[in-house]
Amino acid sequence: MVIRNLSWLTLSQVVRMATGFLVGTWLTRSLGPQASGLLSTAVLIGTWMGHASEMGLKQVLVKELAMRPASEADLVFASAARVMLVSGVAGTLVGCLIAWLFGGQEMLQLGFVLYAPLMLNAYQSVFARWDAAQQSQRTAKVMLVANLISAAVRAVMIAQGLSLRWLAFSLALESLISISLAYHWCARRGWLSQLRLWDRQIARQLLAESLPLLVAQIGSLLLLKVDQMMLFQLRGPAEAGIYAAATRLSELVYAAAPLMITSFMPVLSQAYRQDLHLYQQRQRALFGLGSLLGYAALIGWWLVGQDAVSLLYGPAFAAAGPVLVVHALATLPLMHGELRGAMLVIEQKTAWNLRCVVLGLALNVLLNLWLIPAHGALGAAWATVVSYLLTWLVSSLVLPALRQMGRVQLASLTGMLVFKHWRALRA
Repeated sequence: MVIRNLSWLTLSQVVRMATGFLVGTWLTRSLGPQASGLLSTAVLIGTWMGHASEMGLKQVLVKELAMRPASEADLVFASAARVMLVSGVAGTLVGCLIAWLFGGQEMLQLGFVLYAPLMLNAYQSVFARWDAAQQSQRTAKVMLVANLISAAVRAVMIAQGLSLRWLAFSLALESLISISLAYHWCARRGWLSQLRLWDRQIARQLLAESLPLLVAQIGSLLLLKVDQMMLFQLRGPAEAGIYAAATRLSELVYAAAPLMITSFMPVLSQAYRQDLHLYQQRQRALFGLGSLLGYAALIGWWLVGQDAVSLLYGPAFAAAGPVLVVHALATLPLMHGELRGAMLVIEQKTAWNLRCVVLGLALNVLLNLWLIPAHGALGAAWATVVSYLLTWLVSSLVLPALRQMGRVQLASLTGMLVFKHWRALRA
């Protein structure tokens, strides 16, 4: 079942990455640095609001549904969905406010189109229930269909030269299709009637565990993308567009982390409860795999990064080449950080993840304030590398509560743990 889920998730992720890469590159090249910087910054705010409206509940819900008795599943699912429905409406309103404050009327118009689907963000609870039942292939199929349709619509709009607002709608369309398919499936299976259920105590228990995770996730997202927001404010949308173009390429590998977490979090949760030795073996294998992916990204972009930027974006984005090569250095600590965060959820140590992220974010902001005015996007890339290393690698080695995991991370830097313990992932 794990292999089947991983196969579907991999197929979905590869196709989504391919369409996102091809259509996104075409869009970036067509718009140029200025308009691209405006749109990408509006999308970034939507990403933050999407995670905020999820309330950190998705990973917690997967864990709880995998560990609780089946008789409690309906009530847990419905309670979480209702909380996410309310937070989704709030996320839309806050996202529009932030867009207006940062980019004025023009960004507000884009933001309203992009953030409207958040009002139905409770569909994420459906995905969590599928994932907990080790039926992630359903999530993968829905996301695959939604991506292909929205990418085709976006390509037509780019070819027709439509306005930024129409292009923003094509981006929001992927979420709208996913929402429609998820709720249609619920209606056919009778799950919609379950959404009337509610248990305040269960909701409080879920929120008590998810809110520290939410703050850590928001902190991580700020750490990931605060560079672009600061570039937008300190150097303007064109410099933000250069940075967004470079990171669009360097972050292609980042998509592997949520894929690994979605596939293996249910079996990791069960192993942690039932067989600690098996859990540790699976932990080592996943960190080893993350290290290998980090090395592959670094070597690959070091070899072809400058040529890739010239070929894909054209001369207007020539400055993105060096940014891409530097930013690729951040892939290894990022992969470790994503995996470590999921494991800290399982071990109920999310507070430590939050503390590390807050320190890393503070350092990142200070470095950006120093480096961006003088060096622009390249300075932001170096700030990212330093802050990621501190947040997700160095902190594991120096903090006593994380030191055992830090030793595993350190050992995995050779990449050999994935081969030694791969069989445990299939057990």
